[in-house]
Amino acid sequence: MSTDHLSSDSTPSHEQQLHALRKRARGRELIDDYARQRIVALPRSDSAIAYFEMGDPNGTPLLCLHGLSVSGFFFAQYHAYFVRRGIRAIAPCLLGGVYLADGAKTIDQLSAELVELLDVLDIHKFDTVGFSWGTLPQLALIARVPQRIRRAGLLGAMLPQKFIGKAEIAQLKSDVRQSLKMVAHAPRLHRHLMWLLCKLPVSVLMEQFRDEQLSAAEAAALEDGSVFSQQLAHCMQECQRTGSRFFTDGWRMFLDEPGYALDDLAALPPGADLRLYVAERDNVHLPVFSRMIASACPDADVARLKLDDALTPIDGVNGPHAVFRPVYSRRGSSIWVAPNAGRMACMLYLTQALDNLIPERAPERRAFSWA
Repeated sequence: MSTDHLSSDSTPSHEQQLHALRKRARGRELIDDYARQRIVALPRSDSAIAYFEMGDPNGTPLLCLHGLSVSGFFFAQYHAYFVRRGIRAIAPCLLGGVYLADGAKTIDQLSAELVELLDVLDIHKFDTVGFSWGTLPQLALIARVPQRIRRAGLLGAMLPQKFIGKAEIAQLKSDVRQSLKMVAHAPRLHRHLMWLLCKLPVSVLMEQFRDEQLSAAEAAALEDGSVFSQQLAHCMQECQRTGSRFFTDGWRMFLDEPGYALDDLAALPPGADLRLYVAERDNVHLPVFSRMIASACPDADVARLKLDDALTPIDGVNGPHAVFRPVYSRRGSSIWVAPNAGRMACMLYLTQALDNLIPERAPERRAFSWA
């Protein structure tokens, strides 16, 4: 099923989008994958959105935002974890999977749709976690409704191209640099290449995640037959079911004019907790991106964030067993690093970051009874 025939200036009404999304999720062979999926209309945005809901329906609301090669379905594998943690996880399909391509949609519009989705679900205050590409709409959302954010975890944070310079782009993995250049200067060619890319076997696509910067644990997780590798491959297959346009749209959105400034993050209220999780050797989600975000947060120590040794762990704050070690902490914002890890850390260590971000809920006290 392909959406590539849709032109960038063809935007169906939300009733048409609802019909199309439901039709795509109806196949009998997809029942297991889409058992936890819901599809709702967003009249205010004149749109519709598919999302997965996992965990405890009465739990702490957590908005989960996925990266570029997977959809909201990625988070369905953590249902048991969310139940155990008392978390109500909401994972929208921003791209991929049951997604209706819209070549005109921007990151800012996505953040508006996320706000409307939360309103439809009657969720006001919430936590949010995002990884890789998903941190783009996550940052726009935080800037849009800072007063509604309790805790925000950004794993492998990325930034719109407007916020980064040539020095940062030069540090990116070569294929990422080439994609950004192509989508800016040859978008039609980029679209055709993304179409061809999605025709390749998933086993070939998995190779894009391998490089010399990965830790031994990350490399082992990508080996054929590992649980992580099998789950990731299945999530990538699900993402591609509606065509390749999600890749085109996703890369283009890096070039969007952001509807906010990084300084808007200074509006985060007292008590909000923004945590940035980075991998020391990540050549896609550069640690400098997280430093730039932290420098815009309230009470930032900008001078310290510019130091070359800003990834030195703070002693005594976290145990030696933890994946992420704190390297920077100020009121309401902090940076946590996975030493010697590479680009896969933001996906591989999702639950470890959530364990750090969201404290365990205290057990409920039962009223004393003589019965």
